[in-house]
Amino acid sequence: MKRKKILFSLWGLWFCLLIAMVFCVNFYIDKKRIKLRSELIENIESLFDGQSSGSVFVTNDDGFFDEAFSGFPVRHYKKIAIPSRSSKEVFKGIDSKMRKELAKYDEKIDDDWKQSYGDLASLYELNWGDEYPNENDEGWNIIRIHYGGADDDIIQTNVIFPYKVGLKKTEWGNYYTVEQAVNEAFEFYTTDAKSGFSNRYQKGSNSRIWSKIYDCNNEYFSIVKNEKYGGWTAGIPIYRPKNMSYEKAQRLYPYENGWMHNGFYRVFIAATQTTHYMIEENEIAVTADRKKLLIGWGISITILFMLLIIPLTIKERKANKIKAETLYQRLLRLCNPKNFIKEYDKDKIDKANKLYQTLLNMNSDDKDALMQMQSMAVSELGISLIDKEELDELKQKVNPKNFMQPYDAEKVSLANELYSILSDENIDYVKMMEVKEKLKTL
Repeated sequence: MKRKKILFSLWGLWFCLLIAMVFCVNFYIDKKRIKLRSELIENIESLFDGQSSGSVFVTNDDGFFDEAFSGFPVRHYKKIAIPSRSSKEVFKGIDSKMRKELAKYDEKIDDDWKQSYGDLASLYELNWGDEYPNENDEGWNIIRIHYGGADDDIIQTNVIFPYKVGLKKTEWGNYYTVEQAVNEAFEFYTTDAKSGFSNRYQKGSNSRIWSKIYDCNNEYFSIVKNEKYGGWTAGIPIYRPKNMSYEKAQRLYPYENGWMHNGFYRVFIAATQTTHYMIEENEIAVTADRKKLLIGWGISITILFMLLIIPLTIKERKANKIKAETLYQRLLRLCNPKNFIKEYDKDKIDKANKLYQTLLNMNSDDKDALMQMQSMAVSELGISLIDKEELDELKQKVNPKNFMQPYDAEKVSLANELYSILSDENIDYVKMMEVKEKLKTL
């Protein structure tokens, strides 16, 4: 009985542990996800210490800077008309609603025109809109990389480049060329403290930073391009194809990003729309890790419990089989000569052989013959047909205290009598079987 209770307890504990294991594994995976995400963000954030230009808002002056290329010949540029100072011409094609809004800033627009074009003698467009565009014809490109912070916008990168050159009116004539202006603009932006980001410019830094960013990728999370990012910088696009709306051109094309100038030229700078990178969770890795832990711990717990359950189950089945034996079956088992070979006893093997042969040839229902065979087995082989575990179980069942609540005088009396018989040290198998039969009446 104890073994059966232990088996039930073990099965229950095994099932409860498997359920608890599922919760524990999920808790562990969630904690690991939070930890790895935090580590990734912290590691990447540390790469961008000192990236701010000091402005309250994030601009193209924030981040780290590197050259995509520089010193290339400025080719295929063409002379273009200097824009009219009329704001209406500058924003020709904008829808009426936006035109009304821009009209509020007409005075500022006029002032901006004076600063941008008021002192120019000629204006040249570089590459953009050329029949055979080649980005290298711009002379140089500077790559900007910036830490954004948000999961879907953790890294921002875009390109800053010259797109127009204006040669100024001078008293003695202007000896500068477009090529010279573009080259000097690059020197200004990368070396002059007035450029706003020269102190954060370093050749080769972009590839080094990206290498370190990718080193920050871990088992669950990585940095990937955010293909679904829907935002854009609402600047003035430097190019708008025919039949394309102003809003669409804003989303697709580079926008005006200020200019660099001296007494001889003004180099107009543009910036491409920002490419955004986000933190992507490797759901396959998370699922695989979860599955691996569930399977690994599940198998380990199951094996541990099966090492306890299987032997107990075998013992319980063996004990139940013994309890269900008839007297004939029990005599056949106990009188088998092989039982006396391990601790060799010639005399007992001879006697067991004769008894075993007689049992095989007799009628299994002949009670008188079986009782005689029982006596011979006990006296000649010194065996006991009483199974101790079965006896203990019977004693538990006929214990008088089992019938005290609710009290039943007759059952207590019968139980007391049966318990007394079972407690006799000299009890034989026949008496035990009689008790087993009378137990059915309790």
